[in-house]
Amino acid sequence: MAQFFHHNAYGYCARCPRTRHLHVCFGNVAIATTPAEFAEFRSYVSRTWQYHCLHTQDPEARCIALRTPVCRLALVFSLVELTQLQEILENTALLLEVEQLLQ
Repeated sequence: MAQFFHHNAYGYCARCPRTRHLHVCFGNVAIATTPAEFAEFRSYVSRTWQYHCLHTQDPEARCIALRTPVCRLALVFSLVELTQLQEILENTALLLEVEQLLQ
């Protein structure tokens, strides 16, 4: 059974017991990451979120593009949605740090 770390109305993050990948599911998007990929994705989302908190006029407008490694493919969010994703990632990271300390 998967180990759930954090969830909100927009999505969740869980770890697969077999592969140990972190599955981040938000809206209609899902990604499976290694711990290193999760940290990189978290950092990228955090930088994007911090920038758009200061520069986005309409928090409901879907105008924030998260670029992907795939050519010409981006995930597009509103600031409200990106904030929910940021919450999932940050709370999961916190729980992963606690888990490391307890080992």
